[in-house]
Amino acid sequence: MSVNDRIATQQKRYVKLTPTNNSSNEFSYSAGNNILRFSIAEQDAYLLASQTELQFTFKVFTDQTKATTVKQADAFQIDEKTGVEGIIKTLTVSSRRYATSICEQIRDWNQLVSIAKPALSSKRDILTQHSHGNCAVGQGIYNIDEENINGDDLAVERTNDATLQRKFYQCEGTPGQYIGWDCSINLYSGIFLQDKLDLRLFGGLEIEIELGSNVNFFENANNNVSYSISDVILNCPFLYKADSELASGVQPSSIQFLTWNSLYNVAQSTDTTITNKVGIRSVLSMIQKFVPVAYINNTVQNAKAFAGWNPGIKRLTYHRNGQRYPLEYEIKTERGDGNPDVEAIKEKNPQILINSLSAFQNYKDVKHSHLTSQNLDNRKNAPYYLGVSFDQVSGQGIDLTGGTVSTELVSTLQDPVDNVAKPFGVYTFFLNKNTLVIQPNNRIQSIE
Repeated sequence: MSVNDRIATQQKRYVKLTPTNNSSNEFSYSAGNNILRFSIAEQDAYLLASQTELQFTFKVFTDQTKATTVKQADAFQIDEKTGVEGIIKTLTVSSRRYATSICEQIRDWNQLVSIAKPALSSKRDILTQHSHGNCAVGQGIYNIDEENINGDDLAVERTNDATLQRKFYQCEGTPGQYIGWDCSINLYSGIFLQDKLDLRLFGGLEIEIELGSNVNFFENANNNVSYSISDVILNCPFLYKADSELASGVQPSSIQFLTWNSLYNVAQSTDTTITNKVGIRSVLSMIQKFVPVAYINNTVQNAKAFAGWNPGIKRLTYHRNGQRYPLEYEIKTERGDGNPDVEAIKEKNPQILINSLSAFQNYKDVKHSHLTSQNLDNRKNAPYYLGVSFDQVSGQGIDLTGGTVSTELVSTLQDPVDNVAKPFGVYTFFLNKNTLVIQPNNRIQSIE
């Protein structure tokens, strides 16, 4: 027997899937279908989930008839931390064979991504990723060929001119020629953090994507500005099982995977407690993002809804069923009577910083992050959120099927623009571990 005969080989192939629910393959929030559905067949292969990309042609129009594209002087923006990823509102992943089984559903997906990626990536990391994936690096940059700007001057122009002035949005800059631009989005989620998903064990996958509102994507735009996407595909890398693996005939009966769950509250008082009944097991961590309610679905301030604002937190305590947990102490961010607002609005207290990063991974392993001002050109660009890990020892999480988990806050609720106390929307996300069990009668049971 030759050496080659003894080597177990696996094939990796890329498969492009089109949406199953729209024959025209064009989607829009304001005019047309805003739901995309993809079906991945059950087969003897692994889906390399972390490498799966949603790809499409993206176009922006400045009137309701979609007859006018973006011009050089148009001054509306998008958030630099989300890029084109901001168009996704909800991501749902379920089993194809077991149609009633939703594996993961993340509402306000774009809000989660606007925190998850910057928390573990430097500013340069994010800008490079968006540049590669959708030719967008945030709030405006000139194309190197436009206006005869030299490459050395691009950084200066980006700082001085934060408007949508890219050929990316100008559809090649030719009026009436709506070419658009090709984009690629990584579908971040708990289940898509897995290296390999066994499609035979899952019974195939159904993926549903809901597109978000125009006014919550663009900033400094009027109600006529809209986007559309077309030529949509889901680029899936498959790793087919080796012959030796198929010959064994032994199929695992369970698999573990992560999921995110989301809830929304409103903080209206400077002394408030945000309480949630979670109803899930094996909860690993929790993160909370704050956005002034007035910034959400607002045609003037809307893209700032992804920024992540500090509501002027002065004291912070976490509770589980009325008792302090997992921290047995209160975090205080006030320095005294000198100038407490400086820390409350601009700085991130070390205890808050450490716990926030630990909601994703051990903070000692985080080498790149937007959360430290040393990595940013302006500390105001640091996103703010609260986070806490419930279990860094066993990695099995805590049981929240009964009772409550709450965050007690004393804050200023200070609007970052006009410095007036206003209600803040609170996006809360829970990361938990799931065990998917296939019973002998081929029914699926997901133990959270």
